[in-house]
Amino acid sequence: MIEQPSHPCQVPRQRAVLIELDGLLRQVPAEYHSRGTLAGRMVTVRAFRAESRFGECPYPVPMALHRPTALTDPRIIVIDNLGEQWVMGFAIQYQQLIYRITSFHSTADASITLRFG
Repeated sequence: MIEQPSHPCQVPRQRAVLIELDGLLRQVPAEYHSRGTLAGRMVTVRAFRAESRFGECPYPVPMALHRPTALTDPRIIVIDNLGEQWVMGFAIQYQQLIYRITSFHSTADASITLRFG
């Protein structure tokens, strides 16, 4: 029997994603978008530090997450609290500049941080 996808109204919007960067593992709140330009994607809270060739972004930035494909590098796949897989997106645009997420921002909530290695 083929499983039918959940109706968008039945999909929880607020989720949590375990993300590991530079040996730090944090549970980051995220919001699932069931419609609009971000339909089928999730966006985390502003918990990340990002840099461009012009320097560091002055504010914490969110991370966009999308569904993996067969060719996705497994090292950038994360799991949410519902057991669904997501791919970390490291590029973010802020005021017409493209930044690359490099780590967790120092002002991000560190209450759920685990250290590895």
